[in-house]
Amino acid sequence: MSLRKTWAVVVKEMRHTRRGGSMLILVLIPLLVMIVFSVALAQDIKGVSITVLDRDKSALSRRFLMTLSNSQDVVIGREAQSYGQAEGWFDRSLIKALIVIPPGFGETLVGGGSVAVQIVVDGTDPTTAGHVITHVASRSQAFGIEQAMRTLGRTAPVGLDAVPIDLRVREWYNPGLRNLNGLVPAMLAIALTLPAINVMSALARERELGTMEIVFATPLGRGELLIGKVLPYVALGMISAVLCALAAVAVFKVPFRGSFFIYLALCLLFFLASFSMAMVLSIFIRTQAVAILGGMLVFIFPSLFLAGIFYPIGSMPPEMQMESQMLPATSFVAITRGLMIKGQGLDSLRNQALILLGSALVYAAISIKLFKKRV
Repeated sequence: MSLRKTWAVVVKEMRHTRRGGSMLILVLIPLLVMIVFSVALAQDIKGVSITVLDRDKSALSRRFLMTLSNSQDVVIGREAQSYGQAEGWFDRSLIKALIVIPPGFGETLVGGGSVAVQIVVDGTDPTTAGHVITHVASRSQAFGIEQAMRTLGRTAPVGLDAVPIDLRVREWYNPGLRNLNGLVPAMLAIALTLPAINVMSALARERELGTMEIVFATPLGRGELLIGKVLPYVALGMISAVLCALAAVAVFKVPFRGSFFIYLALCLLFFLASFSMAMVLSIFIRTQAVAILGGMLVFIFPSLFLAGIFYPIGSMPPEMQMESQMLPATSFVAITRGLMIKGQGLDSLRNQALILLGSALVYAAISIKLFKKRV
């Protein structure tokens, strides 16, 4: 592959974008979409998995956990062996909530005493955290009242001041569970998907206007042509990524605790993955209108509901979980939340980065293989 020929395509595409007056629009549209979506969207959650650290392991503690999971709002997931192990799971984004049952839980309740049960939640996803806290608090209150009536041998209702469970709540990473802190970083994944639609539209425009035939007559290779057309949009996308991050911090007051350099590097991987996927789709598209509509149906709408922005991926059916992993936005949502809210580094984000890299390589190889230099 010739770098000189590839650069010639890059220059041609940049000139076309600038003369068409769309360069500024391409940069600013992701920023506007992020702001509008962040302000407007809300969510509802079911089936959140909570981790348990049961230091009592009594019959009463097991009955308490069964009470928490009686409904479909939360389910009991893995069991931690120590607080340190659970903290490590939190740092690696493996769990969302932790219930800590202290030693002597059952004995104290049977004796009519009060017990402090701790719940720790991951504040990078405030809606999920708030859902868990509300559900666990209501179920704990109901369990406490039931146990108090059993202990006292009463059938009359027990006052709230007699409830023997003192629930202690801590919100990690996002004290106060500020909703925008979880929503705005996730919206970056949606907003920065828009340049992929521009890539599809650019390739369809060449076919629609007939200029692709002129390009086919040149000695450009398939890889040189596709890479040359994509690189200008990568550059514009990186500018949008910087503007969106600045807006998240300046407009929405979202913290940025991670490395900005890592953010840019992973943004580049995200663009390569999404643009490579767009190139595969554009091979089968002939008009700009179809390209824009197809891009919305393939990138925007599925990413909104399958990328873990509003609903935990673990609570989705297996088929939907598999589909969500095919979307570059799924990995990028975890990356932006981890970087901005938790301050995670590459050690914690390695899996998401490898998924994006693998997607970029696979989709790019498919697009170059399928693309034919003929009308």
